[in-house]
Amino acid sequence: MASGIRLALASIASACVLLIAVACGGGEKTVTGLVLEVVGRNLVEIELLRVRDRSGRIWEFTTEGNIGISAAHLKQHQVLGQGVVVVYNEEDGQSVASEVRDLATP
Repeated sequence: MASGIRLALASIASACVLLIAVACGGGEKTVTGLVLEVVGRNLVEIELLRVRDRSGRIWEFTTEGNIGISAAHLKQHQVLGQGVVVVYNEEDGQSVASEVRDLATP
């Protein structure tokens, strides 16, 4: 009887850990890199942002709403070779940026 209870408790604990991992696994991710291309949707929204990370991988992002930085500011980063940090989520196979900020320089 006691082994049955232990087995049930272990199963419940495993299920809880799995649920937490699944819930947290879809969270925000970040990419740091240089701006290759930026296309503004309007004054405050970005239609397309392409960033190359340190390994050479090119990332493509879209946005939904204001992400805290304008296309003009990102163009400045592109021209000057200044890095950015992109915070994003994966939605329907697309990388959707929720925030873009200046990369702090030492």
